[in-house]
Amino acid sequence: MGKLYDALPDGFLKKVLEGEDTELVERLLTLQGKYRDSTEKDEKAVYRERLASTFWQLYLEVAKKISPNLSAQKRLLLRYGTLDMRYLSADDQKLILGRPLEEKDADNTVFYVDEWLLAVAEGKVKPSMTDEQPKRKVQAAGGGEDQSGNRSKYERLVGASEAERLNYQNLLERRKIVEETLLSIANLSTNHPNEQLLQMPDIYSDDQLAKLEELPEISRELRRLQKEMQLARNNYSNKFEEINELEKQISGASGGDSASVQTYEVDARTIENEAGAIRQMVKMCVGRQGNHFPILTSGFIPKETRDYNFKTNAYEKVNIVEKLDASVFARTFRQASNRILPYILLLPGYGNFGICWEPYDKYNKATSKGRIAVPIFTRIPDLVIQMALADFRWQTAKELASYHWMDEGLTGRYYEYFINEKLKGDIKTTFMEDYILWLSKESQGIQKLHKDVRYVFWRFIPFPDDLKEKLSLKGFYYNELWKKEQTFRLSQE
Repeated sequence: MGKLYDALPDGFLKKVLEGEDTELVERLLTLQGKYRDSTEKDEKAVYRERLASTFWQLYLEVAKKISPNLSAQKRLLLRYGTLDMRYLSADDQKLILGRPLEEKDADNTVFYVDEWLLAVAEGKVKPSMTDEQPKRKVQAAGGGEDQSGNRSKYERLVGASEAERLNYQNLLERRKIVEETLLSIANLSTNHPNEQLLQMPDIYSDDQLAKLEELPEISRELRRLQKEMQLARNNYSNKFEEINELEKQISGASGGDSASVQTYEVDARTIENEAGAIRQMVKMCVGRQGNHFPILTSGFIPKETRDYNFKTNAYEKVNIVEKLDASVFARTFRQASNRILPYILLLPGYGNFGICWEPYDKYNKATSKGRIAVPIFTRIPDLVIQMALADFRWQTAKELASYHWMDEGLTGRYYEYFINEKLKGDIKTTFMEDYILWLSKESQGIQKLHKDVRYVFWRFIPFPDDLKEKLSLKGFYYNELWKKEQTFRLSQE
């Protein structure tokens, strides 16, 4: 390869760079040396930024080669951002190299980046971000082709039903505009100044009469929209029933697991786009004011804890949250509720935030998995897990409520509180802060939330009954909430 690469001693760095583009490798090694040797603060900052950018280029090139045979060193680069062991102390080297490459969680929902990219490349997981919708490759349960064509028909119906839903939504927006015009005419027509001589409301003005002449046209427009909305609603309902029937057939053909019959056919750009999505997730988890240097170094590994978000640790922390918020993964669709865990992607490097990338697949809100992302190395691992699930909680409730999110359910009640209290800032951020207090403080009987928020959470993000009963003994507000709930339950019997 290049001179700088050939001069490297046999070790971790050389194995990471092995087989990569010569020009890219030489540029990275050059910048690495300049960054290491520079003593001027401003100059060092420039080399640092250039080194970070070149590292991401290398990261992308390694990601594009993802396969089960990828070397352990390259997998660690993708997983942790580990480039050069000289950046790590002896203890941190032991921490990284001592962990098994293969880890399992009971629900198979937590992924390191290298595992995630492999799952996407093998068509097991739908890509997070692509320029075009990836083509789907259909297989029957036994490994052969789905001769009945049910799967391809199912996919077409899902797209068609989504089109009908969007058509209905667009018609609804148009109806709102017409209704607003109707209301403005009504307000103008009923607003009469007093006639000076009689001292009573005056007759219609020319402007008012002109506006009244628009009423027949508005009436015709509303009737036309009514017909189109009714047609879109009926079409959506019919397609939905067909989809449900096909799901049953596909599920029966695959032994009860309809998800097992679908894989995704990926093209050459899919992994490149996925790596780009991961880079964006990393930026979001770092935050605007955080450290955006992607290469793992001991200086940026928090020393407050060694309980980082490795796979088994993250899975346990998610379970702890679910024990307090049992409905966090509940998805209710057509009066049926199911527990659907999101994919949890563990990102390389240091970060301060957990995020929800996608609450669910917009083409399958009934059963699709959402996607959340958390940094592996963080000062308070429990906090970023709670933050990601708070984001997931809010986005799922809001998306399912659609344009009724300010009126219905969890988001509607919280929005009402937010407006009544005249709070400023981003409502989702405020909700996430309150959700974290709900889990960390209120679950222990430490009252930190506004009483209205406590009521909303008690109803829509309920603790288990045994915890509610314990809390009822710790304070007046908890006791009142528990009594009201008991009374309500008795009234429903």
